[in-house]
Amino acid sequence: MEARPAQPARKTTALRKLVRERHAAGKSIICPTAHDCVTAKLIEQCGFEFINVAGAAPTAVWTGEPECGVVTVTELAFAAGRILGCVNIPGKANVAQGGNALNVIRAVREYERAGVALVQLEDQSAGHTGGYIPGKQLVSVEEMTGKIRAARYAREDPDLMIAARTDAKLGQGGGFEELLRRCAAYVEAGAEVVMPHGLETAQEWSQAAKSLRPLGVPLIASLSAGLLFTPKEQRSAEHPSFAQLEDMGWTILAYANHILHIQLTAAREYLDDLLKPPHDISRWVDRVMDNGERNRILGLSTWRALEEQFVPGDEVKQRYAAGRKKDDYVYRDLEEARARVREELIRKGIKP
Repeated sequence: MEARPAQPARKTTALRKLVRERHAAGKSIICPTAHDCVTAKLIEQCGFEFINVAGAAPTAVWTGEPECGVVTVTELAFAAGRILGCVNIPGKANVAQGGNALNVIRAVREYERAGVALVQLEDQSAGHTGGYIPGKQLVSVEEMTGKIRAARYAREDPDLMIAARTDAKLGQGGGFEELLRRCAAYVEAGAEVVMPHGLETAQEWSQAAKSLRPLGVPLIASLSAGLLFTPKEQRSAEHPSFAQLEDMGWTILAYANHILHIQLTAAREYLDDLLKPPHDISRWVDRVMDNGERNRILGLSTWRALEEQFVPGDEVKQRYAAGRKKDDYVYRDLEEARARVREELIRKGIKP
């Protein structure tokens, strides 16, 4: 009997292996944020191994609201499920809606069903705000450690990673030493990864890594939009580079919400050109990807290749015979898509 091909590893298993190997080797993983499905596809196609779907960007795109405690776990779990369902790379999501340990149990179960590979708990109280928005309040260490234990209880997949973030550096009554103390307590409670949020100077980045590496767990560096995209007169000259962070021992580099800021910047410039006389958008024609590239990212050729396999041939030929040859550029990768579909059919035991 012919051997069946091995099934691909679950995303949770793949991520745990990736993080473990990079942490052991002292290497970093870049983790951009996807706020919608097409951004997730683009991140994967560009070659990234890990994706962040947590925080302000998905909140903004899926609800039109700022990250200030007004969204629910249900809304964000739905968004995470849609975004991660579009890609094969594993993803991270935050439980950042406040509530007690029982709410955490429900949230972890929802995120696990949504296909999240790493769930990150946060120690802000109800009314969670973005990392660099004033007014953050913290729950007690005892409450947060209870939530970590509850998350470990709730997960069904043992490879689902549980991370803990602390906002103690910028939270009310906190500070750098409190940040270090909380990270140690969270690891002792069972957190497998920690994110000390709010680091702003080269000294803080270096000292945090030096102090936390002995905990023996991977560290997440929060390189969020709130850290980088600040007013020019407030911009820090001490933002560490990838190489510096890797040398310090940071394993996961989370570039949170950057793509949303970049897209909003470009969209506002375009809309200004469109609105103001003479309503000239010609400068965008050579700057923006063409229609074929957009459809390549979305996988249009794959859908045509599938249509050719499963819809009666005469019907397909008649449909496309009526098209204009000049528009065929939207199927630039059609031959590659046909080959991929044929390989997949054979792998699944379906005659092409």
